[in-house]
Amino acid sequence: MTVRRARGLLVVCLAALGCILILLALAARSGCLPSTVVAGLAISFIPYAGLLSAATSLRRLPPLGPAALALLCGAPLLLAPPVLSDDLYRYLWEGRMWIEGFNPYRLAPEDLALSPLRDELWANINNPAIGSIYPPFSQLLFVVVAWFGGQVWMLKLLALLAHVGTAAFVARIVRSPRAQLAIALNPLLLSEAALNGHLDILCGLALLVTAWALAQQRYLRASIAVCAAVGLKLVGLAFLPLFARRPKIFLGTALASLLLLVPLVAARAPADPVSGAGQFASRWRGNDSLFALVDWASGLAFGDASADLAARAITVLLFFVVCALVVYRRVPSFAAARALIWSVLLLSPQVHPWYLAWLLPLELLAGGSAGFVWSAAILCAYAPLDLWVGQGVWRMPQCLQAFEYSIVTLALILDPRRPTLQAQPEDRQFLL
Repeated sequence: MTVRRARGLLVVCLAALGCILILLALAARSGCLPSTVVAGLAISFIPYAGLLSAATSLRRLPPLGPAALALLCGAPLLLAPPVLSDDLYRYLWEGRMWIEGFNPYRLAPEDLALSPLRDELWANINNPAIGSIYPPFSQLLFVVVAWFGGQVWMLKLLALLAHVGTAAFVARIVRSPRAQLAIALNPLLLSEAALNGHLDILCGLALLVTAWALAQQRYLRASIAVCAAVGLKLVGLAFLPLFARRPKIFLGTALASLLLLVPLVAARAPADPVSGAGQFASRWRGNDSLFALVDWASGLAFGDASADLAARAITVLLFFVVCALVVYRRVPSFAAARALIWSVLLLSPQVHPWYLAWLLPLELLAGGSAGFVWSAAILCAYAPLDLWVGQGVWRMPQCLQAFEYSIVTLALILDPRRPTLQAQPEDRQFLL
């Protein structure tokens, strides 16, 4: 494809993607069913694939071009309601609780002590019987947004700016226009940032900075970045093995990370029914893959009563095996980070679509493509939303779950740069 034709195709695909996102925002504002928005997101992957194809013929993009495009494409979704997730309302509620002098780790939203605060925001909170599951840095962001007015669009803007920052950082360290646009204009990332306001986008940026700093042997920056990730989401703990060959740095980073989690686990005992951390670790489940197989095998071996607990213990053990292999085989930082996040997602009992924000930047820098295929396939996880909105019932069709992971498995098999635990030189093919 000539450069001129590539530019023409790129403009057409960008226009098509922008129009789809605008229509999705209008549909969401009009009160459409969640499935309508999901269908629109699925369609948006068509122009997304087209612009990535066109970008392979381009030599370079303006330095801030990808970030500007991410901001432009995400902007229409800022004013639409978060129809695919209600987590954002909990973010705002917990920020308001801190300002009013209450601790969301200790008090669940339905606690009678919080009755004077109940309003429309409270009515939209999910799982009101349990306390918070979000670490301190996330809580700090909730407080800041609540302090400035606690509007829905503010948190969404914060998440979108995190995505724009990720696009800018990728553009700074990666020379490939295709790679830059793959992150900046990914429909899933745009929707999870600007539509649903998930701060997993910011956690994904912290994980990306951690892997990059380790590749540059800038261990202090890596330590700060991984602590930031832990303070935002527990998944940051998965990166601690990357520091294992530097004992002093590992101990310092591990200690700082664990201290960040003290407020989360110390407010209530994990066995307490109101403990958000305990409930999440022992009860949460949905859209799982390898965990489902382990759970099925555990049921055969230990009986249904003990199957779930046994499955969770086995998957944690399997993840520790992956960590040991990463350290023992001296896997390069980008490949190691990518393999660890893939392991977390495939072994986890719960995989929400926004969790892929942890993976996609690392997938890009490791040279892989399977994660981007998953970003389209994981839209299947939104299938129960219409029933949930209408009747309050969450029922994931097993056929769709099998379809999603069949696509993911095929993508991993066909990906020439699939996740590996082999000791290889760091791939700098498209890094600056």
